[in-house]
Amino acid sequence: MFDFRDYTEYRTMKDLEIKVEAGDIDSGLFIDIDNLLQNRFNRLYLTDRFRRGSDKVDIVYPALSYSGARSLQKGPNHVRFLLSLYPYAADLENIDKIVLRPRYVEMNDIELLAIYLRKKKVLVQYLHHPFFYDINDSKFREYSEFKPLNLSRISNTQLLIRPSSGEAPTFKVPPLWYVMSIVSHSDDDRVDKFFLKRSGPPDPRITEISYFYSRHGY
Repeated sequence: MFDFRDYTEYRTMKDLEIKVEAGDIDSGLFIDIDNLLQNRFNRLYLTDRFRRGSDKVDIVYPALSYSGARSLQKGPNHVRFLLSLYPYAADLENIDKIVLRPRYVEMNDIELLAIYLRKKKVLVQYLHHPFFYDINDSKFREYSEFKPLNLSRISNTQLLIRPSSGEAPTFKVPPLWYVMSIVSHSDDDRVDKFFLKRSGPPDPRITEISYFYSRHGY
């Protein structure tokens, strides 16, 4: 496991120690992923490819597999499945690569879910606790473009939960879809960051996976 403090530093100015806030970690995150994509760690990662019409997305994932807690460790097949069902094909133009970074980044009860490098069109997913965005929730309904009708074909999964008669279905989308629906390519070097607020103590399996990969150079 590693946390936001891995991407922050202490700067001394006139004997006053000023800590860089968690929101100012863009540079460290960018360098971390940039090094990975420049094949400095190519023995650690493999690349798969998803195609949909003229669009293609490279899926960069750990070459080393983790034997336990497979449901928490998502691989390229899982990403391909989600991309194949994603209802807005035009959004794929904003994604050249999806990097599955097998590390858990947290501070207190805030987890780093993903980052998006706008100029490079790279979306990085970090280890995080299982989570779905509830589109029926009022705080998402105003901004979300997703509608249950568009995703009726996946009603056999847990993403569309059908309650007892008389109640509206609970409509949930995975984080990858939600992030894809709001990121946008631009020519600047900004990094968009997406966080989750954990409601309980961390699952030890998450930290074990992160520690496993850290010991092997990830």
